[in-house]
Amino acid sequence: MNMVWPWCSLGCATSGTEHPALRIAIVLVLLSSPALALHILPGQDVQSAIYSASPGDILILEAGEHRPFVVDRPLTLIGYGAFMRSDVQSPAITVRSDSVRIEGVSIAGVKRPSEEKFKYYMERYQGGSSGGTSGISTSVTFAGHLRLDLPNAAILVFGRNVTLENISVRDAEVGVFAEDLNGLLINNSTFQSCKTGVLVLRSSNVSIISTEMIDCEKAGLNASNSRAFTVTGCRAVNNTHAGLFFRNCEDIDVRDNTLSKNSEGLVFWGTNHSSATGNQADLNYYGILLADSHNNTISGNTLVNNRRSEIVGGFGVGMSIQANSSYNLVFKNTASNNYNGLEITENCQRNALCANNISRNTHGVRLDKNWNNLIYRNNFVDNVISAYDNQTKSIWNTTVGNYYSDYRGSDGDGDGMGDTPYTIPKGSSMATDYRPLVMPFTGDIDTEKILEDIKRYAHYNPEEGNTIRVDESGATIRYTTRRAPPVFEENTNTVVERPPFTPVL
Repeated sequence: MNMVWPWCSLGCATSGTEHPALRIAIVLVLLSSPALALHILPGQDVQSAIYSASPGDILILEAGEHRPFVVDRPLTLIGYGAFMRSDVQSPAITVRSDSVRIEGVSIAGVKRPSEEKFKYYMERYQGGSSGGTSGISTSVTFAGHLRLDLPNAAILVFGRNVTLENISVRDAEVGVFAEDLNGLLINNSTFQSCKTGVLVLRSSNVSIISTEMIDCEKAGLNASNSRAFTVTGCRAVNNTHAGLFFRNCEDIDVRDNTLSKNSEGLVFWGTNHSSATGNQADLNYYGILLADSHNNTISGNTLVNNRRSEIVGGFGVGMSIQANSSYNLVFKNTASNNYNGLEITENCQRNALCANNISRNTHGVRLDKNWNNLIYRNNFVDNVISAYDNQTKSIWNTTVGNYYSDYRGSDGDGDGMGDTPYTIPKGSSMATDYRPLVMPFTGDIDTEKILEDIKRYAHYNPEEGNTIRVDESGATIRYTTRRAPPVFEENTNTVVERPPFTPVL
């Protein structure tokens, strides 16, 4: 039978506006749960209630302001209009237990400068007060030592299988900081005007769903050395740097998100075997950016209007592959009204751009200082310049090439390919598509077939300076005269196999 903490009953008066749907949901949770239900009014001691609770109990934080607390056992805390404040190095909520669920809490954070942190540590080192404006100490210690490397986070999470739902954080240095955990769900939450909305380090099995990261001074989400990470149905808008940033990660799934008005909408940096699917990226400098990343799939994204003028007037890239990235498959994306629709730069090889719709950009595709990349079955429509190929040895057709709306050749034999080649209009490579399509490509894509095409056609060796052959089946590029290989800035013996990845968990 459910028991109620004597401070308040389910029908007690509350301050603030009524939320009938939430109240009904809480009642249903209580009626269906055998756990003890503890109700806490504003100003009452949340920490004492936690210490008195048993694992599995439910604590209801009634509307109003509550003091910071530490959760050290498996509990569910449900806020009904609950409000909290964090202070310098004193988070509003610290989770140190596994299997904790926190819902419906709003937090006002703090973004104090470094001198405030220094003062905080010196006070504690010299035996001064350990409490902030909250009146209690929530300083984070490990093995008896004060942590000196933590941001001013609204919520700290160190437990496994933690759920944060309907959380709202404003003005924190970090909204949620999670470290060395397995299992974190953030759902239907908002992080606004923070320096970083969510910061995740060395963690796995993380899901962020239907969450907004808005107006952050650094990144909406910053994750590093993590794996098995899903971001779905979120909005990362107007963040000064990246909306979503993944560094040295693996098995990342970024799906159906809105990425708008950031410097970079989505960044994979040193991130492998991951995917970005069905995202909308607009008004960024870079809609999607890959750097030193391998074996990723970028498909079905809408990359439009990525043009901004704060630094360079009208510059913006729908998607950019950079810095030694390899074996990335980019297909079935729409890139429109960007400066560069798609680009590959800086020593990248064995990437494939296939079946993308690329229209009304200044440059449809721009390639610079690369080799052995495949560009085929794409539709280039009404771009100022369809393609730019500079200092590369790339592959513009396999058995078929690309469709170009400015192609003026004919198809006398009716095989769907032009009788005369299409010369790539800009760049120093003098590249040619020998099998241009006369109608836009509308077929399906087989990723295994793309990988087979890479293996079959990408044989250019920059050290040997050999030409790329065309066989009777219609292979790749033909050079009528031998040319010197392009000069690359970095070591051309780049290892293109997937680098080892061993996250610390």
